[in-house]
Amino acid sequence: MSAKTALQEDDGFFQAIFSQAAFGIAQLDIDGRWLRLNDRFCNLLGYTAAELRNTYHDVTHPEDREAALDGSRRLVAGEIAEHSMQKRLVCKDGTIVWAKRHLSLVRDENKSPRYFVSVIEDIREQRAAEETLRQNELWTKQVFDNIPECIFVLDVTPEGRFKFVALNPAEEDAVGLSTSDVSGKFIEDVLPAEVSKKVIANYGRCLEAGSLISYQDELNLEVGRRYFHTNLIPLRDAAGRIYRIAGCCTDLTDIKRTDEQALASQKLESIGSLANGIAHDFNNLLGGILICSELALAESEDVSAVQEQLKRIRMSSIRGAEIVRQLMIYGGKESPDFQPVDISILVYEMLDLLKVSISKRISFKMDLGNDFPPVHASAAQIRQIVMNLITNASEAIGPREGVIRISSLLTRVSGNSPSPGNASLPEGSYVQLQISDSGPGMTPEVQGRIFDPFFTTKQNGRGLGLAVVQGIVRTHGGTINVQSTPGQGTTFQILLPCEKGTPSCARIPVPESANIIFRAGTILVVEDEEILRSAVSKMLRTRGYSIFEANDGQKAIATVRDFKDDLDLILLDVTLPGGISSREVVEEARRTRAGLEIILTSAYCKEDVAPAFAEIGIEHFIRKPFVIADLMDLVQSVLCAEGAGEQSTDASSNKSITDDGSRRL
Repeated sequence: MSAKTALQEDDGFFQAIFSQAAFGIAQLDIDGRWLRLNDRFCNLLGYTAAELRNTYHDVTHPEDREAALDGSRRLVAGEIAEHSMQKRLVCKDGTIVWAKRHLSLVRDENKSPRYFVSVIEDIREQRAAEETLRQNELWTKQVFDNIPECIFVLDVTPEGRFKFVALNPAEEDAVGLSTSDVSGKFIEDVLPAEVSKKVIANYGRCLEAGSLISYQDELNLEVGRRYFHTNLIPLRDAAGRIYRIAGCCTDLTDIKRTDEQALASQKLESIGSLANGIAHDFNNLLGGILICSELALAESEDVSAVQEQLKRIRMSSIRGAEIVRQLMIYGGKESPDFQPVDISILVYEMLDLLKVSISKRISFKMDLGNDFPPVHASAAQIRQIVMNLITNASEAIGPREGVIRISSLLTRVSGNSPSPGNASLPEGSYVQLQISDSGPGMTPEVQGRIFDPFFTTKQNGRGLGLAVVQGIVRTHGGTINVQSTPGQGTTFQILLPCEKGTPSCARIPVPESANIIFRAGTILVVEDEEILRSAVSKMLRTRGYSIFEANDGQKAIATVRDFKDDLDLILLDVTLPGGISSREVVEEARRTRAGLEIILTSAYCKEDVAPAFAEIGIEHFIRKPFVIADLMDLVQSVLCAEGAGEQSTDASSNKSITDDGSRRL
């Protein structure tokens, strides 16, 4: 075979390869003009070879041209031997296809550039698969990053150890760690020993089970105690080995705390109901003590020592009644009674009571100002503030020797002067009450939470004291601030706005037993508490009234029916034992004798009592416990308004009265 024939055969062989290749092949000169294109290249672009040959038509997508030209320049410069890239091609019909281009440069025997050979691989399916995968990964990442459940992924080493891979943002927030902090680290190198031991045991159970496991767990982390419900899912490789564990857990911490607060709230409701019941019964007892002390004051000889003790009993009864009323306010049965009060006197009175329950190793230093303008306040609630703050101060000092300082002063808040806690207070005069202790003080973290409901540094079951104090202060239009440094004690400072007027609690006068002539009449006293009923009845008799007594509704109705013409007034307790209610007594009294006057009495306030008698039209009411002077004034005003005819004040002249001036049923 001649050399010419061999060359022709080789040329035909390479032409066949060029034409039948599975890839698009093109020859371009150094300037980018098409010299030759095979059918695969033309079919990919939609052009014929004649349409492109000897043209400079660039089919590269405009956004990819600079990268393609840069590859050509680097080949010519000899920086690289071959250039490959993925790029978009613009077809004849305008569609865009992805291709992988392999560009090489052919040089002559002098190493001068002659032409480029471009091999094009259709990668549309590959790109579509990559895009699908990318979208799936993007979707997975979006779910991973945004799902509210906590998700974590762990690698399982051949030795059965667990290494962090990733945490989603919810898990990062829940445990106080980030993926960058833990990725590639073993569990025991990241978490505290107690926590890592617990979680590793659960992951081991998942490996042993070889399937999903669920459990609830409580972990003591650096961010605090957290509660989780966790699902662990083992992931297997192609060989069936568990190489990874994915965890999905729900952070139950807020739900747990809400449940605990709801339980605490239910306990408080129960305590409130119990407080109301206790308060009602205790008020009856206090009422009896109060009336008995007044009787003793009226009947005792003028012996100063005896009179003084009786006055103390009376004063204690009044104070006790205020405390009981505060219990009822706490139980939600009524609103506090706001009056002008003297803060210094209230504090001084509370100290006498609190000294009994405070450690004897604690000394009080007092600097209570005098003659302050009054504060419009609930005396019982101000006492509660003092009690809570002094009790807290005592418990902070503990068994050590210590000092509690209590001071009050008059100050003025203006637009330019700061107020405790940087609160915005109206301009005006304020009483400043300050209570300090020499206890261990508080950290800034504790100070930031002391007014939170249910937060406490004490034993379980406590934690409302300072939240209640703050609520009371705000209700009174004031502000409270705390200053504390570890090792230097704590100071609470309260500002309460002043008002014009005379304080109602500056002095509580004891009414004199003056000989006042009352309008006589016959009264039915209906009261189930014997000591109170007997004392009230006796006091009324000493004032010239004829008295019937009844301890329940049935006996009250019997008396009304038997002595309807003799009765002028019924003093009726709202809460009666047995099957007949006070309302039924009122209805029967109105049926039996129209116009018979009735005074209701109760340990509850009038607003709570009135709805039960709204349709009946009861106008007269007195709150228990009451002082006899108030009762006498009300009885006399009711009887005088009734316009009854003159009656003898001599009990023996009334045919319905027994020898001792009473009628007991």
